[in-house]
Amino acid sequence: MKKSVVFVAIIAMLLAACGTTATPTTAPATQAPATQAPAAADTPTTAAPATPVTINFWSWVPHLDEQVAEWNQAHPEIQVNYQNAGSGNAEYTKLNTALQANSDIPDVVQIEFQHLPGYIAQGVLQNLADYGANDVKDQFVPWTWSQVSQGSGVYAYPQDAGPMVMFCNTAVLDKYNISAPTTWDEFATAATKLHQADPKVYLSNYTADQGWFFGMLWQAGAQPFVVDGQNITINFTSPEVTQVVKLWSDMMKAGVLSPIDTYTDDWNTAIGNGSIACWQAGAWGTYISGYGPSFSGKWKVYLMPQWKAGDKANGNYGGSTDAVMKASTHPKEAAEFAQWLNTDAKPTLELTNPDKAGLFPVTNATLSNTQWSDVTYDYWSGQAIHQVMAEAAKEINPAFAWSPFTSFVYTTYADDLTKVRAGSMTFEAAMQDLQDKSVSYAKDQGFTVVTP
Repeated sequence: MKKSVVFVAIIAMLLAACGTTATPTTAPATQAPATQAPAAADTPTTAAPATPVTINFWSWVPHLDEQVAEWNQAHPEIQVNYQNAGSGNAEYTKLNTALQANSDIPDVVQIEFQHLPGYIAQGVLQNLADYGANDVKDQFVPWTWSQVSQGSGVYAYPQDAGPMVMFCNTAVLDKYNISAPTTWDEFATAATKLHQADPKVYLSNYTADQGWFFGMLWQAGAQPFVVDGQNITINFTSPEVTQVVKLWSDMMKAGVLSPIDTYTDDWNTAIGNGSIACWQAGAWGTYISGYGPSFSGKWKVYLMPQWKAGDKANGNYGGSTDAVMKASTHPKEAAEFAQWLNTDAKPTLELTNPDKAGLFPVTNATLSNTQWSDVTYDYWSGQAIHQVMAEAAKEINPAFAWSPFTSFVYTTYADDLTKVRAGSMTFEAAMQDLQDKSVSYAKDQGFTVVTP
């Protein structure tokens, strides 16, 4: 692969796509504040140097400066300078500019799962396996570790995730004698039944958000991209992709899905007044409780419907990592901080606090911590919703991989979906177009491409 070509092309592509990529912003969940767990022993360090090492950390997680302050107090020899660089694309724009200029590059930076392969392909990330990353591998949910690894290399620590679940308003479902669907066939039947019973009410909607669509492909067992060094397999015409496309295309054509797009003011209102009954989202989606207080005690969290009854398969929608840049002049210290932030029992539990960071945990210890898992919520019908979400996280397929050019793929999908909704392109044709354009783009970047 022509690395210089890949670097320049992907940087330019990411910058150009910033205005069109619909990267979701994780909204804080509305749940009871987490209680701090006892602090684990500090990471062993060598004797403090006369002058402390300073590392720069870019992220967008709210209130993360509190965990940084804890680190700085316990580690006078390694001081972390935290900067909120803006969420998603805002941070990537600044990072890409710094990389192009080879100046002001942070030591540690937050990167979402779907964009991490692009930076790995550029060769700008430290291989954290050289700094003991594999020593803590077993502390993480396996699929999240797969997301940060390529071959024998480990290029970031998982920070948070968005295992997909289904939120449903049981008051609406009960009114029309509909059970929360457990399979996608049941989902399609319920969508038709509900809308026929009341033309103003819908079971769900189809969102333009790319992360949601790829979460659906992930849950179906699709593998649109398989990357092996310079080789990449691209497949948007597989049976798994086709079944997802057909399901949602058929419901759109039948008019049984709400035409309102997710995250709009109209959607917020529809969730709040019960005219949309269910939403498939990342576990962070509990923030919708703020839209419909009158339905307190009526909403519940369910595992995702399955393609085959009895299966246990899931996808992920959202989530990010902390990576160390190769340009760092203090990679050992940067790697030490990144590992502590994402493995120490105290900060990992604190970061789940919905009044602050509100992250969904990715370490086994936090997922099994009763201070997180056993809390119940009046709004969510008294459910211990984290137990459902933890089960959903365990069902995520670890084999799913992103391409090294996610922004291009996201932009192309968004353009094609606009045509699908306008009736000028079928959903199936959109997938073929996405495949053809992704293949062409990958070849232009120097990859050897395999297609079905």
